[in-house]
Amino acid sequence: MEPFLLVGIGGAIGSIFRFELAKLQPSRGLPVGTALVNILGSFLFAVVVFAALPGDLYYLTGIGALGGFTTFSTFCFETFRMLEDHDYHTVITNTLINVAGSLAGVYAGYLLVVWFV
Repeated sequence: MEPFLLVGIGGAIGSIFRFELAKLQPSRGLPVGTALVNILGSFLFAVVVFAALPGDLYYLTGIGALGGFTTFSTFCFETFRMLEDHDYHTVITNTLINVAGSLAGVYAGYLLVVWFV
């Protein structure tokens, strides 16, 4: 199948999963759903990359599904809104959770592949 179709199909699937997890977050305060998506997405992307999935499967899962699933742009927008509200404590907490958690997700995915593959 053509890579652009695989990326599109995967992107639709990833976006649907992101939409469902985003329901976990409040309208203001710490956006738990976005943090969960960023951390889980980082972990899953590391698994896909370090497991060296072959072409079509990589396009479908790595670029498509996980590209549609992760929410860095949403994270940035939500953090900007917190700055507008002068909620600096939540800005710092949100940034640390998303960045440190996502890096931990990548490392955990790497370890999983190294240990079991």
